[in-house]
Amino acid sequence: MPIIKVPATSANLGPGFDCLGIALDLYDTFTVKQADDQDILHNVEEKYCTPDNLFLKAYHNGAEKLGYSDYIEAEFACDIPISRGLGSSAAMIIGGLLAVNAIHDKQLTKDEIFQLACDMEGHPDNAAPALYGGLCAAMHGSIWLKESLPVSDTFTFTALVPDFAVETKKARAILPDSYPRKEAAANIGHAIFLTKALETGNLDLLKQAAKDYLHEPYRSQLITDFGSIKDISEKDTNGHLFISGSGSTCLLIAKQLLSPEAEKAIKARTNPKWTIHHLHCDKQGGRIL
Repeated sequence: MPIIKVPATSANLGPGFDCLGIALDLYDTFTVKQADDQDILHNVEEKYCTPDNLFLKAYHNGAEKLGYSDYIEAEFACDIPISRGLGSSAAMIIGGLLAVNAIHDKQLTKDEIFQLACDMEGHPDNAAPALYGGLCAAMHGSIWLKESLPVSDTFTFTALVPDFAVETKKARAILPDSYPRKEAAANIGHAIFLTKALETGNLDLLKQAAKDYLHEPYRSQLITDFGSIKDISEKDTNGHLFISGSGSTCLLIAKQLLSPEAEKAIKARTNPKWTIHHLHCDKQGGRIL
């Protein structure tokens, strides 16, 4: 049976609000086959075994586009934390759309998958890297658009995941309705220089360009212990800690891993408890094995 593998993603990367995202080597995998008369999901909590399951909705949306009306059986093996800002929704959607190609002879093109995924997500910053891999810039023009951008292999990526979720609605609601022109202009410049820093491996430039004015000053208030984790991780590695997506995960980009002492200090914290994932940039994106 075909197996589909989709990477986690970290969106925004500070000033790249709603337009930048990077794929990371933490995965959801789905083993799929065509089912007879109903959809069947294995290793899925009962509350998610409904027609609203994003994997199922994506599968049926993609199948319908190709003229199919059938059912799917899928076994889930999911390592991407749910509702933690690591693109779990995008992974489900990309997985469901790739399942159409895994099962049927008539294929969706990669761009068709991207357009359908963004329509479901409502934004492209997780969908683009989940499908294409690497670092992606994305936006909505007359259609959804994306560009793949180079990433230096000299960077390390560490996801720090607390044991609580930040609701996307709450993370959106806390943002202002408008910003001073000076802050908006600064964010544009920072986002441009951030992509150059990620390409060249220039850590000093990355740290200067990483400052965000649009969402992190507000969303950091929703992440308990954010200040302490930022202080420990940045002092230890000389890197920069971003909020991943809308949170609650934080993504440390540096040139070195956390020391054993820093890891111990972070894991010793209890309000909240933190899990640490040492990751690399996934440059393949969603694929059928």
